[in-house]
Amino acid sequence: MSVKNKFQAEYSQYLENFKELSYDKIVKDRSNKSTPASPDTLIFKKNKIYCVEFKNSFFNQISASNIKKKLENGHQVLSAIFKELDLQLKDYQLIFCVVCKGFDENEAEKQRWSEIRRGIESEIRFDLKQYIGVYCDDILTKDIDFFREQFIKKINKNLPC
Repeated sequence: MSVKNKFQAEYSQYLENFKELSYDKIVKDRSNKSTPASPDTLIFKKNKIYCVEFKNSFFNQISASNIKKKLENGHQVLSAIFKELDLQLKDYQLIFCVVCKGFDENEAEKQRWSEIRRGIESEIRFDLKQYIGVYCDDILTKDIDFFREQFIKKINKNLPC
């Protein structure tokens, strides 16, 4: 049974309308004490697991320490769930994604931003680069437009974002 099928069988009550797991709800229900920070959803694609955190804020308004906690604590809970489901986390590629509004900018800067955007698309924000190889295999910190245009096309065309 695939990791996606095991998760869906065990946590079917957490499936969202777009058929992906609401990871933060799983974490809340599993916690006896205060709820650890965790990403919003898990998206499964073959041997890749995308841990996605959606932020309804601009990049410069997001706390890096909050994002780091979501990555660290989310990994810890995911590891425990994998053990319970008799799965090996090392058998999968873990990709942590932060999706934001982009940059707070006025109309005059939008053109300038679109021109320089290509040059920094691979930039990892929130000081997360240090976590690659420790908690995850890759990190994407992108704006919602990138997520809609690129990520959804490649991962799951049915996500309504």
